[in-house]
Amino acid sequence: MTMRYLTWLVATALLAGCAGSASAPSLYVLDSAPAARLPVSPAASQAQLVVAPVEIAPILDERGIVYQTAPHRVVIANHNRWAAPLDSQLRDALIANLGAALPGVTVVRRAPAGQASTMTLHTRVDRFMGHYDGQARIAGIWRLAGANDETLIERRFTRDVALEEDGYDALVDSLAAGWQDSAEALADDIAHTVRPSP
Repeated sequence: MTMRYLTWLVATALLAGCAGSASAPSLYVLDSAPAARLPVSPAASQAQLVVAPVEIAPILDERGIVYQTAPHRVVIANHNRWAAPLDSQLRDALIANLGAALPGVTVVRRAPAGQASTMTLHTRVDRFMGHYDGQARIAGIWRLAGANDETLIERRFTRDVALEEDGYDALVDSLAAGWQDSAEALADDIAHTVRPSP
């Protein structure tokens, strides 16, 4: 009886130790976007760009960070999560990056009441994840539409950014850098397509 009681005490202590050592999940944000410019009055701007909500693939519509571990296998991290929905973070970063890269364009979430937008950016992200080859992989498609929703430009984008070290901190750094690079390339395309008059 004493041995059974002692075994029960040890098992209980081990279970309590495991339960007590469970750590809270790590939360991540895409905070490497440049500081936003001072707001510009839309009337004084030569063009206005509305960044529509970013559409993400269903596999990415999770709180956990997605990581591909083998050719046909992905995992969604339970303890390494996005602090806010990924689609909103991607949109916020796009607005900040495009606003900094397009000085002649007012970049907004929605057109002011009673004012039509000059252009609208539609973005779909199909990949935004880590990969077992040590890369952060980003891929998708964006479409720039004119005032009447006519397509001005449509392009696929892909970015592979090497992780500097192992771990989710490095993965998020590489994903953020890749997203910023994608936004800068997009800004170049927009600037060449819509050249504001002097």
